[in-house]
Amino acid sequence: MNDKYRELLEQYDVQVLSTFRSRGTFQCETNQGLALLKEYHGSLKKLALEYEWKEKLAEAGFLDTDRYFVSREQSLVIYDRYHTPFVLKHYFRGRECDLCSSQDIYAACRNLARLHRVSSSIETPSLDYSKTESMAHLFARRNRELRSIRKYISRINGKNSFELLYIQYFSSYYEEAVHALNVLTGDDRLLHPDCGICHGTYHHHNILILPDSSVATVGFEGLCFQPYLMDFYLFMRKALEKNHYSYSVFETGLEGYSSLLPLTEDSLRFLYLLFLYPEKFWKISNQYFNHRKSWLPPKMEVKLRRLPEQNEERQDFLRRLSHHIS
Repeated sequence: MNDKYRELLEQYDVQVLSTFRSRGTFQCETNQGLALLKEYHGSLKKLALEYEWKEKLAEAGFLDTDRYFVSREQSLVIYDRYHTPFVLKHYFRGRECDLCSSQDIYAACRNLARLHRVSSSIETPSLDYSKTESMAHLFARRNRELRSIRKYISRINGKNSFELLYIQYFSSYYEEAVHALNVLTGDDRLLHPDCGICHGTYHHHNILILPDSSVATVGFEGLCFQPYLMDFYLFMRKALEKNHYSYSVFETGLEGYSSLLPLTEDSLRFLYLLFLYPEKFWKISNQYFNHRKSWLPPKMEVKLRRLPEQNEERQDFLRRLSHHIS
């Protein structure tokens, strides 16, 4: 262990037994278990909320999260000699959730339901949630962004291959986006889903399957107040994309979540609405607009060209989900 990391770890009241690197991170075995030391450049206010929330989860019985160590100076953040901020987290020996494994998908969704059940039993921290965006505002904002991007590209002289393809695809996906917003605003039951403190980035990279087959949940940096089912949607959307929108994959995830938190018909309708919005097209659009235009990564055009085939699979999935709800 070099002097830099030794100086950092000496700021904690822990005994370091061994150290090693893993995927660009610095991990260490301590007398309190495995720990992860990493740079932190986020909001200190958000960090304090994350720390408080994970401590409350632990008190309520949801223990396997990457809780933060507090330094000898009672701080969540420590600094090296160059004033670079670092944090130390509890961590786990496990592997990332495999989206091609029905067993992992079931376990991840059951774990999420447990997280939501515990979260809903905890008093929400006293923060201002007045800026929380409703689903109607979210869809409307994204639709405005799509129109702005379409307008921007239409004014470009000498469009590149990505931009020409984007113009070709735009109308059909924008129609889907408008339809999703109309469905949402036309059904009062969809406007008021159950909300609470959510993980925010509940995807396979933040779900660790441990040697005893239990699940650890990490990466709470996206902690937010939103509909609980947004967490489930994010995980299942990535799992479905990975598996060509196989309906059996969705059923596995639904079974895992419902084993602890059964979903009502209105909840299923809300999930249907989330899948109804062409999010993949919006994500590609947003990535393009925020990227340096002088050189676009080739993978962006590859993603755009794959979209019609993926969208056909998504539409088939939506038809089956609609039939299931009916």
